[in-house]
Amino acid sequence: MACFSGRPHLTFSKRLRYNALVVGIALFAAIDLGRGMAFAEAKLVTFDDIKRISPIAKDEFVRAIVDAEDDFKAAGITTRLRIAHFLAQVMTETGGLKRLDENMKYNFPTLMRVFSRKTVSEAKAREIAGKERDVANWVYGARLGNKGRHTSDGWDYRGSGFMQLTGRTNFRLRGKAINLPLEQSPEMARQAREGLLAALAYWEAQKVNTAADDHDILRVRILVNGPRAEGLPASKEFFDRAWKRVFRDKRGAGFEGSDIAEAMASNEVLDESALFDGIMEESGLLDSSATESAGDLARARADGLKRFQRELGLTETGELDEATKEELLDPREWRYRVDPDLAPARPETDLEQTVTFQLNATPEGGTEGATVPAEIEPKVGSGTTVENANITQEDLQSLNEAKGVYAQYEIGDASITPETFVPFSVIMPDTRAPVTDTTGFPARAIVQILFETRSGSQHLCTGTMVSKDTVLTAGHCIHSGTSVGEPYQNFRVMPGRNVGAAPFGRCSGRAAFVLAGWTASITADESRSYDLGAIKLDCDVGNRTGWVGVRTLGDEEVGLGTRVEGYAADRAPTGRQWISEDKIGLLWEFKGFYQNDTFGGTSGAGVFATGANDVLIGVHTNGLHGDLEPWKSYNAFTRITPDRLALINQWIGQ
Repeated sequence: MACFSGRPHLTFSKRLRYNALVVGIALFAAIDLGRGMAFAEAKLVTFDDIKRISPIAKDEFVRAIVDAEDDFKAAGITTRLRIAHFLAQVMTETGGLKRLDENMKYNFPTLMRVFSRKTVSEAKAREIAGKERDVANWVYGARLGNKGRHTSDGWDYRGSGFMQLTGRTNFRLRGKAINLPLEQSPEMARQAREGLLAALAYWEAQKVNTAADDHDILRVRILVNGPRAEGLPASKEFFDRAWKRVFRDKRGAGFEGSDIAEAMASNEVLDESALFDGIMEESGLLDSSATESAGDLARARADGLKRFQRELGLTETGELDEATKEELLDPREWRYRVDPDLAPARPETDLEQTVTFQLNATPEGGTEGATVPAEIEPKVGSGTTVENANITQEDLQSLNEAKGVYAQYEIGDASITPETFVPFSVIMPDTRAPVTDTTGFPARAIVQILFETRSGSQHLCTGTMVSKDTVLTAGHCIHSGTSVGEPYQNFRVMPGRNVGAAPFGRCSGRAAFVLAGWTASITADESRSYDLGAIKLDCDVGNRTGWVGVRTLGDEEVGLGTRVEGYAADRAPTGRQWISEDKIGLLWEFKGFYQNDTFGGTSGAGVFATGANDVLIGVHTNGLHGDLEPWKSYNAFTRITPDRLALINQWIGQ
């Protein structure tokens, strides 16, 4: 692996957030230095640990977890972060380990509040209220591989086990994974030992450990529960309890993972009041329209709590006492929030494969389709420029109208348009430097991409030549993302554009590729792991501009200097390349995080290791956004993994 050093001109304020984490790590290490002996015989999790997380947890289930140390090791759950995330998900799925079968005992008011009228009409609710078997058969009987409401499948295959397997199909698949006949004997999944084995098999099959290592609490929830991530607020509450009450204090006991991720978890502050307000609002107990002032909020909250407490037979205090908290964290409050008959379902597909779009352009020159080496090597190219480098008036008019494009996950609020969105991607002070000569290499291999939506609005992105006719860029520069998004059109690509000049001419797109996860995701937040694509050109301009190499980025390269070169829409004069340098602050399975300064129009720019400006390691995608770390403190890029490098090679060969 190549050596690297820190960026010499990085300012103190630019490093502030990252250094705070490093200081926190050092502080934890210093405090815990003397604890090593005390933890010499420590266990990853004990009976008392679990009771501290959930005092209502049933002893039998707690003992099953404590006694399964070898099973946890076999599943790779051997660090504090992994076990904290596993327990948070188990607690979320079982309401704090109260029971291993789904509670189907609903009275009439709760049925009417929790279920949609399409699922349970008022007449049907009155008929089945209080009858657990009837409720289960009505809700689940014709779903998830069950054979109909007239059978007992809904009841037999109701949510079961530590991860709440639901439906005949899931019982069959998970049973095969652990060599137990769960479909034939569904009661087995509701036993402590077998239910835990099923949960561990599911955790392994979904590869949740990697997301836990990243402390990506949203991705963990998506992997456990599906793309809509129902129960996310409850999982945040249970993770906070697990980490703050138990696992944070086990540092030095031999269960460490990523220092940065663990420090991030330790430094998080959970707004519990806001979290429970959100649960109440989503459960129909708190009217957001009545919360404009603190007094209104307090009254609305008290009224909602009293209604909830009355509905469940709790003491009507109007206060968020412990008993009420535990009931609000019950899966009943999130399990049926989205009507399964109305909600879109993600197609069964490998999210790391390719979706191809054929564009309206005629190929000129074509490709040989030869086998390309796994690691893409850079090529300088001839450097020959066109005789007339002036951009046409038609293209200039479109360029002047065009705005930078942003991924919906960065924008957040669906009511905000890219034209009105204000990004937070220049992390002051702004240290970007202009590139005044774009005829040298690799600047001439950096391209500006002009395209339009179906409504005709013009947008800009950046891309990088990776072959004679292939431009690597972000997925959101090709398609708006998720299963309800749409592809863009009329792609015009200008390598080495320099204000009013296009020294290497202009090409059009003839095809485009994106990761399947970009177009198959149900939510914008899920899609951000798959923000990668490429455009196939109708010309072989790369023979003149050259192209950069592409390599994978290793987990050990946190701290590596980073260089982003692309077209930023906020700097004058327009149409100029800008370079920003920083370093990698954090690496996740599919994303990397840094504080390189960017802006709209830089999306899709190549990310290079400092000092190796002809081989990219990622593609820039977004600025700061949201309220979860590390997204709210870092800009981010899509990481090149071995599987993605193989796909890029396939795109080049098309």
